[in-house]
Amino acid sequence: MPIETVGNPTPEADRIRTVLQDQLPDIIASFNQVLQEQYGISGISVGGFTVVPESALSTQVTCDQESCSIS
Repeated sequence: MPIETVGNPTPEADRIRTVLQDQLPDIIASFNQVLQEQYGISGISVGGFTVVPESALSTQVTCDQESCSIS
């Protein structure tokens, strides 16, 4: 499952992208399990998500149905 990189990632960010891409099926399966077991939400499946660096948490992260941006 490919992961789209936005902007100019650092070498560290590129390494993390590779790790996430390799583990993404298991991560999504875990999200689905948490939705069902902890929140009682069934009949849906996580289709994707956006990973934002911790350094961006103090900034504005805006998402719509197509993408997310950091400002």
